[in-house]
Amino acid sequence: MKVKVRDKIYDGENEPVMVILTDQDRENIKNMVPGATKYCMYPEKFKLEEIKEFMKTEGGLKRNE
Repeated sequence: MKVKVRDKIYDGENEPVMVILTDQDRENIKNMVPGATKYCMYPEKFKLEEIKEFMKTEGGLKRNE
């Protein structure tokens, strides 16, 4: 598992990472389409285009990201 916070990605293969999920997060993740590999929560003050840019990862989308 990898976790991205601002511009830093933390990899569970290299260090402990933890995600604390709300009941709504669990419901949203449960309903993700097959093949979806990212889930993001963000404050309403951010524009969708900003979030799309934030969710990009270097090297393109890999199955384990």
